Amino acid sequence: MIDFTLRISVFLFVFTLLLIWQWRCPRASLLQWRQRWRHNIVLLMLGALCVRITQPFLLSMVALFSQSFGLFKNIDLPYWSVILLSILLLDCLIYWQHRLFHGVPFLWRLHRVHHSDPELDVSSAIRFHPIEIVLSLVIKAIAVLLLGIPIEAVLIFDVLLNASAMFNHTNARLPSQIESLVQYLVITPDMHRIHHSRISEETNSNYGFFLSIWDAIFRSKREKALQGDENLNIGFPGTKTYQPDSLKDILIMPFQAFKKSDFKKRSR
Repeated sequence: MIDFTLRISVFLFVFTLLLIWQWRCPRASLLQWRQRWRHNIVLLMLGALCVRITQPFLLSMVALFSQSFGLFKNIDLPYWSVILLSILLLDCLIYWQHRLFHGVPFLWRLHRVHHSDPELDVSSAIRFHPIEIVLSLVIKAIAVLLLGIPIEAVLIFDVLLNASAMFNHTNARLPSQIESLVQYLVITPDMHRIHHSRISEETNSNYGFFLSIWDAIFRSKREKALQGDENLNIGFPGTKTYQPDSLKDILIMPFQAFKKSDFKKRSR
């Protein structure tokens, strides 16, 4: 109960702050925000329902098998270092999971729901298909089990990850004098905008959600858009104007085998 209360409290607090930021200092005009927000909020509720159903079972399995199992259960390290290493390893896992969801066709079918948002703002951070959310929970649970990660580290990481994901999707920008400095540590809105480009070469870069070091280490970091930020076109990669028209289109998107001809017919 404390876990859930803390998560939802931090989520609402950060979400409100970022919403005020993008409202007071918008990076771009949002022309379709009403329809997008309806879709994104419904996806959030569906995802939250899936989490509430799935998480107790996963946590029970982890608790059952992780008493003496896992890397950190069998090596003698100070508790603070276990927490720090756990956060780093979980963030690295999320980075590679994200790359995997771009590289494996079946997983991309799920993840392309996130990339189908034609505009980018703080609500885009919650635009994930429920099946992807459940799959992500399973992947994280396996990592927690194998590494023997303390529940405290999982909670801290989840709070950091959710806050940073909302931050880097926000329709605002940092002052230029601090942007380059912040990029050395965390993913910024400037960086993540490139990842949401309709140009596939740009989409397949800047995979991080929290720390930016993984993109730098694994050579997937892109600091500038190919055609400049002012010409960056947000939306479904490989298309010019395609976007799902309804919530139904979004939910069935993983099960549709789109072709280029489909995009041309459905574009507007």
